[in-house]
Amino acid sequence: MITKLNAQQEYIEPEKMDGAEALDQYLEKARLPDAIGVPARVVEVLTSRIGHAPLSISHIAEELNFSKRTLQRRLQKQEVSFAELRDQVRFHYSIDYLIRQHMSIDNISAALDFSDRTSFTNAFKRWTNLSPSTFRKLFRDYV
Repeated sequence: MITKLNAQQEYIEPEKMDGAEALDQYLEKARLPDAIGVPARVVEVLTSRIGHAPLSISHIAEELNFSKRTLQRRLQKQEVSFAELRDQVRFHYSIDYLIRQHMSIDNISAALDFSDRTSFTNAFKRWTNLSPSTFRKLFRDYV
């Protein structure tokens, strides 16, 4: 099932639970989507490009030998958008980069192909209701 991050308004409340339990919930929420068909291929290409190539729909469509519009239509048939898939992949890697690899916020935003640090921080807050630095401070001792 593909998780729709933007549609989820339920936030994890780490202050109300054990830190390890809260981290487990975030890791579950940030799992790569279980997808089949075209969405699975998109996730695969996005994952292979993380950290070294652009993650725009145009670049992904080109790598899959689709036009941008054809890719959008194929994803729409499976009730998912490119932005949702890219967000889920970015969320998955952002947690790893923050607490396991201890990358700087600037390096994470570049690796995940955000236009700048602020765009990454805003996206991370949308996903978790926490800033990246707060998330790192809360969970660095649990990995």
